[in-house]
Amino acid sequence: MATFPVATGARMLGIHPKTLHQWLKAAEFSLAAHPTDARLKCVAEDHLLELARRHGRPLPKLAEAPASQEEQASSLLANEVALAPSASAWSTTSPPEAGLVQHLINLETRIVTLQEQFTQLALALLEEREQRYAQRITALEALLRSSLEGQGVLQQADDLAASPEVLLSRRQSLHPADQRARSRVTALVEYSSQGHYVLVDPHEGERAVAPDSPQWFEWLATLSSFRFVGKAGRFSAYREYRRLGQTRCWTAFRYFHHRTHKHYMGVTDHLTIDCLEQTAALLQAQLPSL
Repeated sequence: MATFPVATGARMLGIHPKTLHQWLKAAEFSLAAHPTDARLKCVAEDHLLELARRHGRPLPKLAEAPASQEEQASSLLANEVALAPSASAWSTTSPPEAGLVQHLINLETRIVTLQEQFTQLALALLEEREQRYAQRITALEALLRSSLEGQGVLQQADDLAASPEVLLSRRQSLHPADQRARSRVTALVEYSSQGHYVLVDPHEGERAVAPDSPQWFEWLATLSSFRFVGKAGRFSAYREYRRLGQTRCWTAFRYFHHRTHKHYMGVTDHLTIDCLEQTAALLQAQLPSL
């Protein structure tokens, strides 16, 4: 039975050697070894005829002469490609996969580069912001320092130009909280252990005013209430109010054991030391003995 190399049979059928291999595999026809070159695979004549009949392919006159060297070489190459498809498959399939892997590597590299650039940009922005804040703080400190220095110069000039009385009033000026606290303190007239009366003003402190003097009555006219601690007793006094406002009339009272004892003393001009001492003794006598 004549045999033909795969390349020769494919040329005779007018198809590619790979197509011939597929037809042989579908028809379950096996290949035969070449009589002189074991590397070549051959197809039998009857198999070629059957394949030509099945697939409607015309066949030229079959010759038993062996194929040319070029056909043998091409048949050998086709056999190697058909019998060992793994290498060609890897060669055909590996480039796309390798390209995809390389593309992913490039993307990762770009992402890392972008992250580094973003970090550097953020650090640069933070550094620039800190520099701006530092410049602003420095400018504000310089402005505040110059303002304080200017105020200090003006204050020194005012102090030099002011009179001693003005400087004394400035030194004696109180904080608003102290002024409010003193406004709630009642004036005091007290008989001291040294044998004289002491006058304490809630705003000015101790006053050197002699009792029953014109200054004494002027000082009482500025008060709305005061406390008296005398030789025979003590009491609190307040100025009475009418519909039109504050009057010149004074009333003394003493609160003892949930009871208030009162005594009318008269107008401001009648508030001498003797009047105050008599009122204190009268209220003290009204208190029950303990």
